[in-house]
Amino acid sequence: MKMKRIINIILLSICIYVCLSGQSNLTPGDLMVLKEPANNMMKSYLTQLINKQFQYRDSILSTLKTANDWSMRAETIRNSMASWTGAFPNRTPLNARITGRIEHENYIIEKILFESRPAYLVSANLYLPKNFNFPRPALLNVIGHTPLGKSDERYQKISISLAQKGFVVLTFDGLGQGERIVNDYSSYGTPPGNAHEILGIQAFLSGTHIFNLMVWDAIRAVDYLISRSEVDPEQICITGSSGGGMMSTYILPFDNRIKISVPTCNPNTWNYRVQAGLGTDHEQVFFGAFASGIDPRGDPLFTHVPKPLLLNTTSKDILNPPQGVWELNTWLFKAYSAYGVPEKVSTTMVNAGHDYNKEQREITYSWLIRWTGGKTSDMLENPNISIEKDSVLWAANDGSVFNESGSVYGHDLILRYLMEHKAHWEVPETAKSLKNFKIKMALLVQKLLNTDLDSNKVKYVFEDKKSIVGLNIQSFVLEPEAGIILPGILLSSATKKSSKLNVVLYLNEKGKSGIIDDIEIVKKMLDMGYYLCAIDLRGIGETNPDMSEKFWSFLAGKPIFGQRVRDILATVQWLKTTFGAQDIKLWGNGMCALYGAFAGVMTNDISDFIFEKPLISFESIGQVKVPLYNCEVLLPGILDKFDMVQIYQALCPRPVLVINPLLGDKTLAGKIDMEEINGPVSTTYGRMNNLKSWSMQRVSDDEKENVILYGFETYN
Repeated sequence: MKMKRIINIILLSICIYVCLSGQSNLTPGDLMVLKEPANNMMKSYLTQLINKQFQYRDSILSTLKTANDWSMRAETIRNSMASWTGAFPNRTPLNARITGRIEHENYIIEKILFESRPAYLVSANLYLPKNFNFPRPALLNVIGHTPLGKSDERYQKISISLAQKGFVVLTFDGLGQGERIVNDYSSYGTPPGNAHEILGIQAFLSGTHIFNLMVWDAIRAVDYLISRSEVDPEQICITGSSGGGMMSTYILPFDNRIKISVPTCNPNTWNYRVQAGLGTDHEQVFFGAFASGIDPRGDPLFTHVPKPLLLNTTSKDILNPPQGVWELNTWLFKAYSAYGVPEKVSTTMVNAGHDYNKEQREITYSWLIRWTGGKTSDMLENPNISIEKDSVLWAANDGSVFNESGSVYGHDLILRYLMEHKAHWEVPETAKSLKNFKIKMALLVQKLLNTDLDSNKVKYVFEDKKSIVGLNIQSFVLEPEAGIILPGILLSSATKKSSKLNVVLYLNEKGKSGIIDDIEIVKKMLDMGYYLCAIDLRGIGETNPDMSEKFWSFLAGKPIFGQRVRDILATVQWLKTTFGAQDIKLWGNGMCALYGAFAGVMTNDISDFIFEKPLISFESIGQVKVPLYNCEVLLPGILDKFDMVQIYQALCPRPVLVINPLLGDKTLAGKIDMEEINGPVSTTYGRMNNLKSWSMQRVSDDEKENVILYGFETYN
């Protein structure tokens, strides 16, 4: 009995401790505002936006009747693709060399290296037929997203089969695959997708495009084919599946030497992909394409009309909805019919998944043979094809082009572009020059974000009000625009009242629940007489995911970065006009620090700023080998306009405290990195006699509370 009594006392003590602990700590549940999850908000919002943009595109296509109509449309697509991709470099010597040769009974394989740009090597295999008169039709065999690249069994079978049927076939490794795999990216996903993602984000920010690198490789591969005496330059064909189907589509506006195209398991109508919740890769997205009335997934095919085109598709392709294929087919058929050659376009759909299987390959053989004057009966694939081991097909030393002397990486090319094109600004010398600088920066920010930052009529609803652990919590929901809701809370001290409505707007990339990590600072801040407004920007916290990895917002021309800046401006306006805030300070963490800094350029209603763990500069993403930022920072071409130095200068003379800035790989910035920002920004503040209002520093976790509270006290 005594032991049982002791156990009961212990259990009672534990229960009391647990209850008291629950009462003394704020939990994520205490900060929830919405009664139902809003995890489909961004999907619904973007889908509706894109539906309207595709209605605009369809209205354009529906007016096209004649060959001239379709020709003019093709020219619009061609010009748009060229604008999005960026200018290509001048053609330089290919410096092609044959590094090996494999003899077979009825074909030969040559191992090829060529330079698509100086010292930028492309590894390839050239398949030459035997027992045929030359010159012959040629095929550029572009590879889908397989790490093996040109050694993949499916692509070997295509190359060998067509060589046996009298075609010269060039199969090359795309960026980041086969002999062009970048080992530095091995811990960041699988090739070639890891290279496309890393270089893609670095290229976007620098003002160029990863597709510029990739399609130029393919264009120079055509140059190489035409340089061979065995090739008939009037019969150049192209095919590829998945990412290769993309290249078989996207190259067409840029190279009219291609006479026949067979894109496989890729052409589609983007709107159907959005309905299916699908995304894509960095090289396949172009900023604002949907808004311009162009679907980059399939519309480049219109530039190929009236030359022979086959869409080689499958009914169970999880990446390309069949409805989207047939809609695209309908428009293409109308275009070819306007030219009087409907027989030159066809769409096939076999009962299979996302692949390039034997049935699909034989369909390709039949189409190519038909339009190059061969025997259409010779469409079947030899069942006894001899597949080579990966290492046997290597063209470079030990199977990597980067082992070749002087070889450069894609990152080297993007860095070179960045250094040649990044913006350079003079430091404002006077109050007048600073005023003009701020006006110019506001215009640049507005244009770059491509978001309506002036229209911020905010609807709102106050929800529950409660008191927990000495805090008053007032829940609310803002609606900055139709289809978007922002759940938030207003915190105030339950014991200390303030005669002033001084508000700290708290923005955390984790959402408002980030307050829990900062609760001790928050409590002391409230004791100083502040109110705190914490809100989930769209796609963060209670409304995540933001869908940014799908690239819908990018293609629609509404970067998530700009949308979130709009949310901040709407919230600030609401705090001023509805809540009656007399002073608003902004405390941003992580990406929300960047959003807050951009918002500060667009409004003077924020009096001062504390930025915790912001990206130190967009250039840093381009400089590091493996950046850990992605779609959330996508602002195309920002670095040829400005960087964070100019953003901070545009906030002068308002107080700004930057704590623990991060490099592009999310490691803490060092003194040298910080000085590159601190130097010019300090100069600006110094020339305005307000140097004490600017500070960038690294602090430990133990120091953080004192630094932030000191910042609040100093700026109060």
